[in-house]
Amino acid sequence: MHLCDLEKKEYLNCLKSFGHQSEKCRHLSKKYLQCRMEKNLMAKQDMSELGFGKEDDLEDSKERVAERINDRK
Repeated sequence: MHLCDLEKKEYLNCLKSFGHQSEKCRHLSKKYLQCRMEKNLMAKQDMSELGFGKEDDLEDSKERVAERINDRK
């Protein structure tokens, strides 16, 4: 089974790109954990129990907007 491999690879590549500074890759960590929960690879939990809060949602939306802008260029 290779479920969530794409999310895992994105996260690991991000870590490598940023010298293993995990705070720069939190949005991908969250995405990976959400994938694992959706595929029943781990127990479903509230993201706040995993260290993600409302401010992370705001950062995620900012990140998505920035990605869309970069994709258009």
